[in-house]
Amino acid sequence: MKRIALCAAGLGVLVAGVVFQPAPARGQAGTGSGFKLILVGIAVSDYPKSQAFYERVMGFPVAFKFSSPDGTRTNTFFQMSRDSFIEMQQATADVRPGLTHAHFLVSDLNATLAKLRQAGLPAAAANGAPASAVTAAGYSQNIFVKNANVYDPNGIRLELNELVPESLMKKAAEAWTAAQDARGLTLSVVGVAAKDPPASAKFYQNLLGLRVAFTFGNTDPQRINIYYQTSRDTFLELQPAGANLPAGLTHFHVLTRDLDATIARLRQAGLAAAAGNAPGTIGQAVTSSPGAHVRNVNVFDPDGIRIELNEYIPESLPKKAADSWR
Repeated sequence: MKRIALCAAGLGVLVAGVVFQPAPARGQAGTGSGFKLILVGIAVSDYPKSQAFYERVMGFPVAFKFSSPDGTRTNTFFQMSRDSFIEMQQATADVRPGLTHAHFLVSDLNATLAKLRQAGLPAAAANGAPASAVTAAGYSQNIFVKNANVYDPNGIRLELNELVPESLMKKAAEAWTAAQDARGLTLSVVGVAAKDPPASAKFYQNLLGLRVAFTFGNTDPQRINIYYQTSRDTFLELQPAGANLPAGLTHFHVLTRDLDATIARLRQAGLAAAAGNAPGTIGQAVTSSPGAHVRNVNVFDPDGIRIELNEYIPESLPKKAADSWR
């Protein structure tokens, strides 16, 4: 039987007999994992409708795009903040609408891959559905980054990027203006649902080297959420999959400095009040407690992808984790 429990204060989380330590307190070394969440990928059923939603309603400008050689498919990159993006592609028979993958920035791809292999992450197989594996380093001819793919135990693709001088994301970040920055929206969290939470927890901590920032839901062992801190201000939220939550990427968070003003702007842009989880709607602001202790509201895109808008308050756990980062 799987065992998930909260250890004594300050000792970490016990998952299937393995202790997952929280990040060290302020002043302690070793918090840096070397992965910064910079992009989430989505597949959409109606490309023009979703483009209008992300560009006109959410207010994310198009940074760049590229098309397939035959011109039948286009990937559009929307820029949320100076260094965070959404990559949108058309859904196909093999790629259903929803979240498809996430990108993490690393400073030295070759060194990162060497560390992952030393930690025991095997090379991805040439065929079949990859899981708990890493590919060799490559180079994207579309967005001009050095990259490699890591696959978690659920087969979720996490693309590692090193931005070289010609990288389109690097150029977009350098062109970002102070006026655009004033909107205060930035990608902060990507959510993962795991079919085998202990296996995924071991993968993210023991192989990727991520540290536990905080947990919640500990009164019910089957509903524990673990927040891994991938950089000072970006996180990966791991939770168990269930009947209503299939294994895979589940949602993402966008941080705002002023939640009420952001909600008002989105409603003025035409976003309707939520009726359940209806696509193209926005809910009511709440404070998540128990949980991460943030003010938040859910927005659902035209395909029902959940975007959680967060505002940090003094007791917010992600804020405390960011403040103690070193």
